[in-house]
Amino acid sequence: MEVNDILHEDISKLNDLFIPDCFEGSVADLRAMQAALAKIVDALGEQSAAAQGLNRIITTADKLRASPTHTLYLLKDATAKNGKGEVIGLLKVGYKHLFLFDERDHVHEVEPLCVLDFYIVRDRQRSGYGRVLFDYMLHDMEMHAHQLAIDGPSAKMEQFLAKNYEVERLLRQNNNFAVAPQFFERFADISNKSGRSTPAVAAAVGRFAAPKPHSAIANVIHGGASYYAENNGDEERLPEPLPWAPPAPELDDGPNWDDDDYQPEVACKPPSPERPSTLPVEPEAGAPPAAPAAFADVPAAGLPSGASTPASGSGAAGAARRDSQLTDKGYFDVKFYHNRLW
Repeated sequence: MEVNDILHEDISKLNDLFIPDCFEGSVADLRAMQAALAKIVDALGEQSAAAQGLNRIITTADKLRASPTHTLYLLKDATAKNGKGEVIGLLKVGYKHLFLFDERDHVHEVEPLCVLDFYIVRDRQRSGYGRVLFDYMLHDMEMHAHQLAIDGPSAKMEQFLAKNYEVERLLRQNNNFAVAPQFFERFADISNKSGRSTPAVAAAVGRFAAPKPHSAIANVIHGGASYYAENNGDEERLPEPLPWAPPAPELDDGPNWDDDDYQPEVACKPPSPERPSTLPVEPEAGAPPAAPAAFADVPAAGLPSGASTPASGSGAAGAARRDSQLTDKGYFDVKFYHNRLW
């Protein structure tokens, strides 16, 4: 297919779909057109890399298809090759996420439109074709030359910008890009403690811009009602007082330390009640009161007299243990008595 059959305009715009404007045809025609156009783009990209002395080719059909944010402009001469047409120039641009330093060494995190590849065939240079192609791109993107970032500009590119767009010099960056000094004029310079600057924060939109309810916690954190006013666009206003508030209780001023007769009161903790050694047993109705008997004197049921029990033991050791298990009144302390039923 010839160039005039593929590209109907003098300057055609291609994106990742790789379909030029005003193309009409069947699916078979589309595939044949894309194959022929890919050869043209690959050939121009190879010539551009050789002219700039690059080790790799920047512009190919496959790279364009894999880059949704890139745009390729092709300039043709419709009268060349006996009216068949010839592509004589290309210009590829795209958006990149970059960190750029201005003249004061303040860093800006931006995503500008970048000139990634720009080439006019050798025998058509210095004839005004480059200016025509570049002007078309600026008008289509609604940009100015000083708002662009140039990827690895050559000496010819710097001369082209100085001659046609009054960009006298470029600030080269460590990432191989270069920008005009006027590039940073559209960014608000908000410096932080590190000496760096960032673009101005855009205003909130959508649900983030909705008025925020009054929050007591926000008042404590952000400093009173000013937080509510800043986030809702109203004047600062304090919360309305209650219609009636109980009188505050009068507080004692405390002791008069200057009084010579003042004696400080010492709070004394009341003594805790002692644990009773025995618990009183209420006698049955009509029965005469009986003195409690020591457990040591009551033989165990079913045991002959003189037999040892788990609590009584035998011999001197048993007597010592029994003495240690008696209360101060001589009664057997229940907390020391254990048998196999417990």
